[in-house]
Amino acid sequence: MKEGPIVGIIARLSEVKGHRYLLMAMKKVIAEIPDAQLLIVGEGPIKKGLQGLAKELGIIQNVYFIPAVSDTVEPLSVMDVFVMPSLEEGLGLSIMEAMLAGVAVAATDAGGISTLVKDNQTGILVKPADAHNLALAIIELIKNKEKARSLSSSARDLIVREFSLEKMARETEKVYGECLR
Repeated sequence: MKEGPIVGIIARLSEVKGHRYLLMAMKKVIAEIPDAQLLIVGEGPIKKGLQGLAKELGIIQNVYFIPAVSDTVEPLSVMDVFVMPSLEEGLGLSIMEAMLAGVAVAATDAGGISTLVKDNQTGILVKPADAHNLALAIIELIKNKEKARSLSSSARDLIVREFSLEKMARETEKVYGECLR
């Protein structure tokens, strides 16, 4: 990879994950920040289609496709911004991993994502399939490093506080206790 800000996603390559909108957003990001790069980590049936779209958009030289990994620490360690452009999503484990790693997050307000990403508190939320506003969110997180640091710090605190092993064990114990009554 070259020097410059790295935007990334770790997700199965399928239509529902919204990679197409991330690529369209990156065309705008790269027009404004030419050294920006996109790291796409994952495997799936739409890989060739996404590569074709990146070529068609004229950004293929700034896009890197990496096979799926079991340990996300390394790819997250190089990212400046983590993006989850899903059209539908559960809670979003990869978002949690990015937040715990201290990476600023831009995501769509789909499914359970808003449980984790509180707009302008723990990340930036945009509507699903909105490449224009997704691009603006990514640009803001790249250019406004102080905001990115503040959001990622709050996000990390949220994950540690609400999703720690101890808290999850207490909550599970509480549910078992209620079931036994």
